[in-house]
Amino acid sequence: MSFTDRLGFTVAQAVAAWLLVLLIGGAAGVVAMLLCHYLLTFGGEDSANKHGISKVSATRLGGVAIVAYMLMHLGYQLKLGVYTPSLEQTLLMMTCLAFFVLGVFEDLKGSLSARVRFLSMLAIGSATMLFAPSLALEPVGIIWVDVLLTSSYLSAVAFSALCIAFIPNAFNTADGANGLVGGVSAIALAAFAMVSTADLVPFISAAFVGCLLFLVFNLISGRFFLGDGGAYFLGALCGLSMIVVSNSSDVSVWWLLALVFYPAADLLWSMARRLRHGASPFAPDNQHFHNLLFAYMDSSERHGSAVNTLPGVSIALLFSGLPALLTFTGVWAVQDGVWLVWVCCQWLVYGVGWKYLSDRLCALPSAAKQM
Repeated sequence: MSFTDRLGFTVAQAVAAWLLVLLIGGAAGVVAMLLCHYLLTFGGEDSANKHGISKVSATRLGGVAIVAYMLMHLGYQLKLGVYTPSLEQTLLMMTCLAFFVLGVFEDLKGSLSARVRFLSMLAIGSATMLFAPSLALEPVGIIWVDVLLTSSYLSAVAFSALCIAFIPNAFNTADGANGLVGGVSAIALAAFAMVSTADLVPFISAAFVGCLLFLVFNLISGRFFLGDGGAYFLGALCGLSMIVVSNSSDVSVWWLLALVFYPAADLLWSMARRLRHGASPFAPDNQHFHNLLFAYMDSSERHGSAVNTLPGVSIALLFSGLPALLTFTGVWAVQDGVWLVWVCCQWLVYGVGWKYLSDRLCALPSAAKQM
C-alpha cells in the first residue's frame, strides 16, 4: 500500500498535498515525507479510535517529517556557513532529539509505560540542565516559583527538568485532534521567533516550517499524526525555547504560558480529575476537552466530514492563536501584565467549556458511547 493510499487521499488531494509540501519545504520537504513512508515498513500505525477521535487506521510518524526537514535544512545552512550553533544551542537540539528518539521508539514498539517514559524525560532534562546551566530557568516573577529557583542550584535544576518533562507529555496528551498540537506548536514557534535570541531563531524557524509540512498531510488526510516522537520533540522544543526567551528578555512568563496554555491546562486538569476518581494520573481516557468537543460535534450531522478537523483547529486558534495575534498586531506588548489576567480567562473558558460539554454529552447517550 502506498503512502498516499494509506492516508486515504484521492488523486486530487495527493497532488495538492505534494505540491504544497514542495512549495513550503522544497526538496527537503519532499524527502522528509518520503522518509515517513519508508519508516512505515517498520511499524508506526495508529489503530482506529486510539485517540477517541480518529475512526480509521492511520500513521503516527508525522514527527519524523518535522525532524527530518529540520535536520536537512539546518545541515545545509551549516554547510554554507550561514548557521553555526553555539554549545548551548547544540545541547538544546540534542535534548529535543533525545525526546524525539524516546517517542519514536514508543511509536514503533509500544513497549514503554507512561511512567517509564516520564522518568526517562526527567533524566534527560536533568542531564541537560547539568551540562548546560544556562538552560536552567531563572526567576520569572512568580513568588513560589522564584523561591524554588533561588533556594539552591539543585532545586532550580530539578524544577527546570520537571517543566521540560511535563510540557512534552502535555503535547502528547493533546495530540488527539487534527491540527491541534501541530497548530499550537506552529503558532507558538512563530511567536517565540519574534522575541528569541538570534542564534535560536534558525532552529525555531526550521521547526516551524516542519510543522507546516506536517499540517498539510494532517489536515488534508486526517490520518497523519505526530505520534509520541513528534509530540515529545515539539513539546521539548517549545519548553526549552520558553526558558531561553524568559532568561534572555523581559517577556512576561504569562504570555509564554498563554501560547501553550491548552496542552498544559488539559494535562493538569486530566491528572487532577483522574486522581479525584482514584485512577492513576498517567491512565489514558477520552475525557479531554478536545475529545468532548469532537463527541459533541459528531453528535450532530451539521459539520459533516469536517468534524475530525474542526475541534483541533478551533482550539489551537482560540487558545494559542489569539494571544499571538494580539502581540503580532501590537494590541498588547509581550511585557504587559495583562497576560496574567489573560491566562486566568483561558482557565475560565477551558473550565466552563469542559463542564458544558461534559453535561451535554451525559444527556446524549449516543454521544456518550463515543467517549
